[in-house]
Amino acid sequence: MEPKLRTYVPVLVRGEEGEGVRFWGFGKTVYQEILGYIADPDYGDITDPFNGRDITIEYTSAEDAGTNYPVTTIRVKPNVTPLADNEDDMKAYIQNQTEITDVYEELSYNELKEVLESWLNPTDDSEEEIDEPSTSTETLSTKAEEPTLSSDEVDKKKLDSVASAFDDLFSN
Repeated sequence: MEPKLRTYVPVLVRGEEGEGVRFWGFGKTVYQEILGYIADPDYGDITDPFNGRDITIEYTSAEDAGTNYPVTTIRVKPNVTPLADNEDDMKAYIQNQTEITDVYEELSYNELKEVLESWLNPTDDSEEEIDEPSTSTETLSTKAEEPTLSSDEVDKKKLDSVASAFDDLFSN
């Protein structure tokens, strides 16, 4: 498991303005592409409510694209377009915008930790434990022998290590 960038931005869908501001989520590739337009001085501030630009989004499912993942392409329109025809509508869109935390619940540190631990150490009561035959070998050595850990102890040690890394990640 590894984290993946997911970005959510408020959008107003042209032709569906009556539904108000909605959130559009996208991955790293689209994020970087949009940042390229934002950083390009030739486009100006594409997010400006008065002098911004519309973005056209084309989404192709993985099946239709013939790939293992869907394909999203964006085009920033060359013409400047205001958010709305009048200032009152503009203010209403901005003031009545839903908070992202109302749509997507923000988990606390402890909730995130619990989710991670349950993912790392799933418990399934339907599985029966299988007793594995134990083998023992005797060796003669002048060195001190290292203690042998059971598989449960090894799993706990791994879990403790990951939990420690998780704590470190959010402590800094």
